[in-house]
Amino acid sequence: MSNSPHVFARPPVARPPAQASDIERQIALTLYQQGQFAEAEKSSRSLTTRYPQDSFGWKLLGAAIKQQGRAQEALTAMQMAAKLSPMDWEAFNNLGSTHRSLNNLAFSEACYQHALQVKPDSLEALDNLADVLRLQGKVAEAVAMYQRRLSLTPDDGHAKHLIAMLTGQQTAQAPADYVSRTFDVYADEFDQHLTGTLAYDVPAQLAQRIQACADAETTDWTALDLGCGTGLVGAALSPMVAQLVGVDLSARMLAHAQARQVYQRLIQADLVQMMQAEAADSFDLAVAADVFIYIGQLDETIKEVKRLLRPNGLLAFSIENLDSDEGAQTTEVDFRLNATGRYSQSRTYMNQLAQQHGFQVREAHETTLRVENGQPVRGTLMIWQA
Repeated sequence: MSNSPHVFARPPVARPPAQASDIERQIALTLYQQGQFAEAEKSSRSLTTRYPQDSFGWKLLGAAIKQQGRAQEALTAMQMAAKLSPMDWEAFNNLGSTHRSLNNLAFSEACYQHALQVKPDSLEALDNLADVLRLQGKVAEAVAMYQRRLSLTPDDGHAKHLIAMLTGQQTAQAPADYVSRTFDVYADEFDQHLTGTLAYDVPAQLAQRIQACADAETTDWTALDLGCGTGLVGAALSPMVAQLVGVDLSARMLAHAQARQVYQRLIQADLVQMMQAEAADSFDLAVAADVFIYIGQLDETIKEVKRLLRPNGLLAFSIENLDSDEGAQTTEVDFRLNATGRYSQSRTYMNQLAQQHGFQVREAHETTLRVENGQPVRGTLMIWQA
C-alpha cells in the first residue's frame, strides 16, 4: 500500500460556525438597545444571512423591524426565531406581541400560552396572556391569569385594578403602578392613537374654553398641567402661559412632554403628593385633561387644587359622564369604576365638590371625549373659578 499523498483528493473544507459570536451579537444588540433600530435591523439581517440557523439574529431582526412600525414584515422573522428555538420563551412572547399588534388575538394567545409553558414564572408573558384574554372577552380566564400574577407579586396594583374592573369591584382610584405601567407602554404611540384613531381633541377644546373664560387676552399665567402625559395640553396652552409645570406618573410620557420644550418644570409623581409639596396661591390655572378618569374619588385632589390656585384662578378639566344603563343621568353614586378600567363621575358629585371647596362653576359643556370601537364616549368639560 502506498503512503504517498492523494494529490487529487478534495482538500478539507472548514465549516462556517452555526452561531454568531458573542461580539457579533453584542454589536447588534447594543444598536437595538440604543434605539438605533434601522442600524440594528441592518446588523441583525446580516446575522441571519451568515447564520441562518441561529435564532438570535432572527429574533433581533423581528424586534428591530417591529420597532419601526412594520409589524406585518416583522412577523416572518419572529416566526423563524420561534421555529428555530421552540424552547425560547422570549421568542414566543415576541411573536405573540407581534400577532397582537396585527390584531391576530387567537394566534397571540397561543404564543403566550407556549411562552408560559416554557417559563411558568415569566411575569411579562403572564401579563401579556391575561391582557389578550381580556381583549377577546374571555373574562373568567383573564381574571384567573391576573390572580395568578398576584400569587407571584401580591402587591401588584396593575393586576388588582384589572381584577376589580373585570369583576365589578369598586375602588377609589387606579393604583399608581397601574397608571405608570399602562402609560409607559402606551407612550410611544399615545399621540397618534389618541388624535388619529380616537379623534381626541380635549386639550384644544379646553384651551379654547379657558381663553373664553379669561377676563382679557392672557399670556402670562403660571399653569399646572395635572397628568400632563406627552404634553398635548401643554402645547395647546403654551400661547397663553408664561410658566408651565407638568406632573405625571409615567417616566416615558414625561420624556415625550420634555421634547415639546413648553414646560419649565416636569415632575414624576402622584398628583396629590406633588401638589402638597407646592406653595399655596402659586398658580393661575390648573388643567386636568382625561386625568380624573383614573381618580374616582376626587375630594383630596380638588382640595389641593383649590389651595394652589390664586384668587379667581381657573381649574379646567374633563370627566366621563356617569350614566345609568338606560342612559339617564344618575345621582345614586358619586363615581364608578367601569369595565374599561376608567372612572366616571356624576354631575351631582362634581357640583357638591365645587360648592364644598369654594369654586364657582363657570362652564359645564357636554361633549364627545373620544370615539372607541366606533362609539362616542360622552363626557363633560368643566371650568371652575376659585
